[in-house]
Amino acid sequence: MSEVGEKRVAPEPTTFRGIWYGSGQRNTLPGHSFVYAGAKATYSAWHRPMAVYAPAVNKTFFVFGDADNRPAISVFDHADSTFAPPLALGVNFDSNAHRNPSLLIDDDGFLYVFYGYHGNQQPIHVLRSLRPHDISAWTRRADLTGGNGSYANPWQLRPGEILVAHRQPTGWCFKRSHDQGATWSDTVELASFSSYEGTSTVYGLTTGETGPYPRAVHFAGSRLGGGSPEAIRTLHLWARRYNVYYACSRDGGDTWQRSDGSPYELPITENAAEKVHDSGGLGTWIKDLVVVPDAGPLILFLDGDAETYRSQWKIARQTGAGWDIVDVTTSNHMYDGGALCAVGPGDLRLYGPSAPSQPGCDGGNIEEWRSADNGATWTRTRTLTEGVERSHNHVKTAVNHEQSDGQFRVMWSCGDGQSPPDDTEVTMYYFGDGMDAPRRIEIS
Repeated sequence: MSEVGEKRVAPEPTTFRGIWYGSGQRNTLPGHSFVYAGAKATYSAWHRPMAVYAPAVNKTFFVFGDADNRPAISVFDHADSTFAPPLALGVNFDSNAHRNPSLLIDDDGFLYVFYGYHGNQQPIHVLRSLRPHDISAWTRRADLTGGNGSYANPWQLRPGEILVAHRQPTGWCFKRSHDQGATWSDTVELASFSSYEGTSTVYGLTTGETGPYPRAVHFAGSRLGGGSPEAIRTLHLWARRYNVYYACSRDGGDTWQRSDGSPYELPITENAAEKVHDSGGLGTWIKDLVVVPDAGPLILFLDGDAETYRSQWKIARQTGAGWDIVDVTTSNHMYDGGALCAVGPGDLRLYGPSAPSQPGCDGGNIEEWRSADNGATWTRTRTLTEGVERSHNHVKTAVNHEQSDGQFRVMWSCGDGQSPPDDTEVTMYYFGDGMDAPRRIEIS
């Protein structure tokens, strides 16, 4: 069990400029130096939550990676539609956007920011606000792992308890704290597939429900490599993920089950995992997971061709007969990052860069898709960023947005997706109800 004493952290002023980052140097398209590159202030699908609406103060708090790859935070005030000046809360030792922050707001209004992780024996750093709903002063809490942790997903599933799901070399795991992050429990392994050269093959994300305690938490994952170590080494299989697997807990993470209620033994192995979707010869990149009231979980993912990057957007929806896989649209890159919004009964929305803007680049123009039948069918209703020559990407939904006035439902990054870029400036946008077009996030 790790623990820490009280240590103040002084935030520094920053700007609403985000990190530009490129990754992957195998199987690149002609004229590209990276498999994916560009605006990564809100990257990636596995960093979640990054925006949370707080009903007590009618504000949406959000985190991002600033231009120097520092974990940054700001807040949108729904009362007057203004943004607070952003603050940088720490330092990352390189420009790797996999170290981006995630955010939790507990029942008492205290903010928690998790950042700095992604292998390299670096721990997940944890900060807690000194005062409720106040971004101006912070204390450092105990690091979440001893090293090699990635993608913290923090949720409050019981009173006074924080559960943080994350990836480690052994698989997808979680830890708990009962004292506001001063100490953390031993690691619980949730899903442990085979590993390759000390790297977990489990890629996943989680979504915690709101409402009465104990709250449910849902997990969707895929497998890196999808074959032998030799296959993973093969050039054309660069970072390909396979299949979609599912698990959930109804009791705050104590016990886990499949969608039919049958129990899992932990850690979940690949053979025991409920396979929602078989990707066949394509790769699968999971993008979002949302729980629709009275309907169940929906999983957004892309089946992509790792040779051409062309991808099919799909929704997995739980039905009484199992899982239904719905085709939504196509786009030109498996690292196009979209998000789902359950706005209300009969009103589901998908926001994502499904309209290309820069050839061969991840991201594009953001389109809005809607479903009135719990995800069984989808209709494109509008293109939000039509005509731009830069790439919008990595859309994130604000947790609890359905409790707000809808002004700030989603946010994302925008920048030059070329590698190397002509311009490394990364801006951010938000979108919600009552808007004809997205608005740039900036000091009002």
